[in-house]
Amino acid sequence: MDAFRNMIKGWLGKVLLVILIVPFAFVGLESYFGNSGRVVVAKVNGEEIYQARMDELVERQRQQLLAEAAQRGTAAPDIDMPALRKQVLDSLINRELVKQEGHRLGYRISEQEAYRRIREVPQFQENGAFSQAQYEAVLRQNGLNPATYHVELRNELAYAMLINGLGQSGFVTSAELGRLSALESQRRDIHFAVVPAARYLDKVSISDDDIKTHYNANPSLYTSSETVAIDYITLRREDFLARVEITEDDLQERYREKLSEIAADEQREAQHILLTVDDKNADADVLKKIKDIEKRARAGEDFGKLAGEFSQDPGSVGNAGKLGLASRGQFVAEFEKSLFSLKPGELSAPVKTEYGYHLIKLNRIEKSEAPAFAALKNTLEQEIRAIKADELFAEEIEKLDAATYESADLAEPARNFKRTIESLPAMTRSGAASGLAADRKIIETAFSDDIARDGKNSQGIRMDDGSMVWLRAREHKPSVVRPLAEVSVAARNRLLVERARALAKVDADAVIKAIAGGATLAEAAAKLDIKWIDIPGADRRTQMPVPDLLSTAFRLTRPAEGKLSADTVELETGYGMVAVSKVVEGDANAMATLQQMRAMLAEKRSEQEFQDYVRFLREEGKVKIYLSDVAKD
Repeated sequence: MDAFRNMIKGWLGKVLLVILIVPFAFVGLESYFGNSGRVVVAKVNGEEIYQARMDELVERQRQQLLAEAAQRGTAAPDIDMPALRKQVLDSLINRELVKQEGHRLGYRISEQEAYRRIREVPQFQENGAFSQAQYEAVLRQNGLNPATYHVELRNELAYAMLINGLGQSGFVTSAELGRLSALESQRRDIHFAVVPAARYLDKVSISDDDIKTHYNANPSLYTSSETVAIDYITLRREDFLARVEITEDDLQERYREKLSEIAADEQREAQHILLTVDDKNADADVLKKIKDIEKRARAGEDFGKLAGEFSQDPGSVGNAGKLGLASRGQFVAEFEKSLFSLKPGELSAPVKTEYGYHLIKLNRIEKSEAPAFAALKNTLEQEIRAIKADELFAEEIEKLDAATYESADLAEPARNFKRTIESLPAMTRSGAASGLAADRKIIETAFSDDIARDGKNSQGIRMDDGSMVWLRAREHKPSVVRPLAEVSVAARNRLLVERARALAKVDADAVIKAIAGGATLAEAAAKLDIKWIDIPGADRRTQMPVPDLLSTAFRLTRPAEGKLSADTVELETGYGMVAVSKVVEGDANAMATLQQMRAMLAEKRSEQEFQDYVRFLREEGKVKIYLSDVAKD
């Protein structure tokens, strides 16, 4: 597992973030989207990609972009939805191509290995041991299907094996590494000065016509943000806990259910031997071979040694065929039926599954002792209270949904259901830094056409804490271009700065031209009365007032002996000028730098090779796109 954890770093981790998480997010989507879940948007060598899958990921990407903008405190970005849809569909197509190639090359993860990985996930454990109940609960909380999760995991782990192989293919020559190390540790004598725009303000004149022309040409600069103020009511599950009534019959029935759960939750520890059936190994031959192994095992030979010698299950062969403790639901039906029919120490007859033929030996059964009613009474009461509260909560949600849908405002539903109407002040699409207005679900609902423009009540919105919220827009102000009279001062100031900066650029360009002609720094800037600041021996981590000054200095060509290389840099306050008088090459053998450079360059090269590999697969494969706004590209 350590190797697998180490693999999920760098560029590969970014790839696997989508590989290992996104696919699981679509389990059960077909039932949510109805028929739209079966609309095909692309085919990859005959395999279909569905619209529901693409739409969900598009929406997630859109929400992420909006959330990032809100976190930065910037305006909501104008998202090019066709471009985003194309990007997402391309990713899904490329992923399917690589998955198919991995399957063709024989990358496989056995079911036993997938279950081993599942059992090692801490979130699926209780007191350090795998718990089937915890496993199912965690998956369902995340919208995943416990019945199909292991199948998806096998596919994704096999896919990750191929990506890992590609990720380890990049290498760096010593010459490349030395050159990069020398560049990274290079030092330069840098000189910079600033021509401030402020000194040109009195030379700029702005007419009313200039302001009007600028205003008409740049409406986006003077457009107000769309805002909406909302009222809302909230319903919480906790509100119903006190309403629950619990009888003695309830407690006894729940106790009987608990005993049945404990009895069904036995775990079995087994070993197995797997012989696969494939093109090279016919079914009859494999069956004969495993029957011979069965005879040897029944004759008294050590089962673990036989497993180590013959088993073709990569997940258990190195551990004498041991599968660890397992509950019902963790293996395919044929395997499970045989396993749970055995007594400790018994050996099964050959069992055929989709993976081949198995011999199963049951080592031990682990059962939990049934606790007394008195010991469980408090727990049973809490569970019953939670279950009944959930039922009341769900009923109330359904009723409130219907009431808010039929009502012209929130006042009547709030009165009838004894809810308090709360309010949020006007907000933009960026939302707030915290609280309800920071939640993207609330923001998107509040700004939807039904709520903001048509004045309808929203349906219930389930929050992360489990509560439900219903919204209504109290006031909506659309985004509009503010009148010229209202923004004329701001427009004039903007024009003043722009034109003053333009004049500063003329003088800065003249200085750079003079330096290129052989003038010294002092001679080139003599007429401007500015001061050059010297930074001898600067490296790429040297702090400068503006980062662009440093990056420009390291982009400049190496100056000839006694000469200078120079260029201008646009700044908010005017124009900067950067010159380099000396370059001292770095150490090509600096070990600390070499190690960092090797990792960085290998990572970049692996990423490029992966992109080239996917491009090759796409050119060679048969990809059909049925989405008009994407197919044309």
